[in-house]
Amino acid sequence: MEALLALIATYGLLVVFVSVLLDQGGLPVPAYPAVIVTAALAVDRGESVLPILVVSTVAAVLADLLWFFGGRRFGVTLLRLMCRLSLSPDSCVTMTRDIYSRWGAPSLIGAKFVPGFAAVATTLAGENRTRVGIFLFYDTLGALLWSGAPCCWVRSSTKP
Repeated sequence: MEALLALIATYGLLVVFVSVLLDQGGLPVPAYPAVIVTAALAVDRGESVLPILVVSTVAAVLADLLWFFGGRRFGVTLLRLMCRLSLSPDSCVTMTRDIYSRWGAPSLIGAKFVPGFAAVATTLAGENRTRVGIFLFYDTLGALLWSGAPCCWVRSSTKP
């Protein structure tokens, strides 16, 4: 924890950006601790959490755009690879495809809150040729909610 605090004290938003980008890119890097600690430090200093919210949202959307365009380019091949690496490869594509076919692009709003669904859903959006504008709208809304949850929690838990 001390190392994280030292990193955030020195690099702040860069730590948030990199951790969220890696986490949403599919690597096992937990992003929420960096977002929570950075937000807590900002609140403690009397600063706004808005920059943290913006940076983490942008990083999440950038990572999702990589999955989206990967889905457009490689489609089923990328989905199979992703599911082969998941904990439940048999149901991975089927379950996610069912959810995405039922709800479409609006499913991206809640995708980040379901472990394993976010990357597969964004890849499916690309494979299904969802328009980029539609994808960006719903994905940004979902990323904003996902990024806002720890920021709001920190703000509400530190009020007197």
